[in-house]
Parts: sequence; structure tokens; C-alpha cells
Amino acid sequence: MEFESFEQAFKICLESEDGSERQLEAMVYCLEHAPQELRDLLRQRHQEHLAARHQHHEGCGCGKH
Repeated sequence: MEFESFEQAFKICLESEDGSERQLEAMVYCLEHAPQELRDLLRQRHQEHLAARHQHHEGCGCGKH
């Protein structure tokens, strides 16, 4: 499927059935054509999420506190 803009593809991502071919095509388009600021923000948030998942807490038993 061809998209006219990031905004159009993003709208299709939100409105399409989860996991559908149409939604997946729109997601790929969004990943490739998102504005640089959005890509940077998403990359930063993803890094923060990964870091938070790997933090250790008292009682976790890993010995790396």
C-alpha cells in the first residue's frame, strides 16, 4: 500500500485491525518516515524503558545492588 504522508499512515495504524497486513504496512511506513524529532524521542523513551527494566531492587536476589 502506498501512503501520501506520515500522518495518513499513522491514522491507518490507529484505525486498522491489530496485526492486520494494512496496519503492519502503515507501521513500517511510519517507522521509516517519522519526523526526526519523533524518532529521537521514541529512541530515547525506548532506551529509558530498557534501562528501567534492567534496574535491580532490594530482594531481587541478583547480588548486583
